[in-house]
Amino acid sequence: MEINEIKSELKSRIAKGLNFGIEAVEEVLNSSTDLYNNYILLKSKYNDLMYMSSLNTLPYEQIAIGLDRLRSNLLHIIDKIEADDLKKKDVEADLKVHALPTRRTNFFKLLDIHFKNLEAIKYIEIMGDQENHKIAREAIFELYQTIRYKFRNRDDINGAAGIPILQAYFYDYFGYEKGILEVYFKNIKHLLAYIWESDIERQFFLNTVRSLFSKYELCMIFYYTLSELDPSFKELVTKSKLIDESVKEILITKEHFDWIK
Repeated sequence: MEINEIKSELKSRIAKGLNFGIEAVEEVLNSSTDLYNNYILLKSKYNDLMYMSSLNTLPYEQIAIGLDRLRSNLLHIIDKIEADDLKKKDVEADLKVHALPTRRTNFFKLLDIHFKNLEAIKYIEIMGDQENHKIAREAIFELYQTIRYKFRNRDDINGAAGIPILQAYFYDYFGYEKGILEVYFKNIKHLLAYIWESDIERQFFLNTVRSLFSKYELCMIFYYTLSELDPSFKELVTKSKLIDESVKEILITKEHFDWIK
């Protein structure tokens, strides 16, 4: 390969995913070149960011900024590569994807965090001097049914005219609740964003995520997107086709299903 072809191929690997670009550069870059020090610094920062990401301690916006900076720096390294910086003169078409096991591991760590967040959601029903505690999906079912009951006899929320009313309600509902649902939704966003970082294994990851949620969880996700507390969350949910026809009949008003489309 000519040097320009090698650079073009390395950049195409970044388009498939930052991790694949990092691996491809390591395959061809000579460890004795000055550029290799820049590469090692970048790879170290990438690994640190992936570790922090797996802990779910950073909001996705900060992670996205970090990844964009790393992509930019990696492109800069590729642009500076000269023929003498290379230890091999081609990029293998069947380059082994060493980072894929790590990517899968991180994905399933995010799934573990999702289920922990789900288990933390509680609903307490008080009947006389007795308390009935429900958690996880049962809690979300009760929370959602309480919301539906609240709007059951209101004609002003029917059709498109009701959207602004519900947006205002859910903006307050999700914006001022005690935080458990906030963390739950943030991790869903992180999970979806992680899937879209690379096209490798994307369909498997998407199919797995789509299988996670009950109809009532999807309704809560639907109304969280409607609240517009986080427009980028709606973008990810829509792009991932997370909301399907199964929720239509149990929305507060089924006509609202068209809003997500």
